[in-house]
Amino acid sequence: MLFPAWSVLVMVLFGLTGCSSFHEVTMVSHGGQDSESSTLNHSVDHAMGLPKSSSSSSPPVEAASTGLFSSEEPTSSQKPPKEIVTDILAQSLDETSLPWTVEDVFFEYDQYVIRPEAMRVLTLNAKVLMKRYPGRELILQGHCDERGTEEYNLILGGRRATAVKEFLRDLGVPPENMRVLSLGKTQPFCLSRNADCFQKNRRVHFVFK
Repeated sequence: MLFPAWSVLVMVLFGLTGCSSFHEVTMVSHGGQDSESSTLNHSVDHAMGLPKSSSSSSPPVEAASTGLFSSEEPTSSQKPPKEIVTDILAQSLDETSLPWTVEDVFFEYDQYVIRPEAMRVLTLNAKVLMKRYPGRELILQGHCDERGTEEYNLILGGRRATAVKEFLRDLGVPPENMRVLSLGKTQPFCLSRNADCFQKNRRVHFVFK
């Protein structure tokens, strides 16, 4: 059976694109530049059951600008600044005035860098954990707002929770007592669709086991 020349060309092109898509999965932002995601070529991390980023010759603009998928270790800006640590830890150690709760910390759009106000919260959290709950196991839940793909936000939530774990570890909280869990965008705290609500959902939440 003979096929027109144009139909043969279409089948060849279809076969090529089909083979290409079989070997890599591409996640694309559905919200344009307002989405908390970028185009990402990724593979599956079978140990964690989560997508893992892979290198690309032309990295996404947002990912490149934020360092989200960089293989490098967190920069020194993630380390607890001495002035903040000294200010919080030098306060009275009277346990009667020490809180019993640990507070959530929040993040900028499409980032996992810990902000200065979050550093103060985490420093006090570390103090509470070591004084009130020594030895208690803690789950660090990483959350994102609703924008972007589920796969991308699982990665981003994991990066946020890991950054918090490393910060607390540097303050003396035993790392073996902390477990990172990314929930991505699956469990939002706020359901409204506005900037204030999105900010509340970009967080790391603490749960005692």
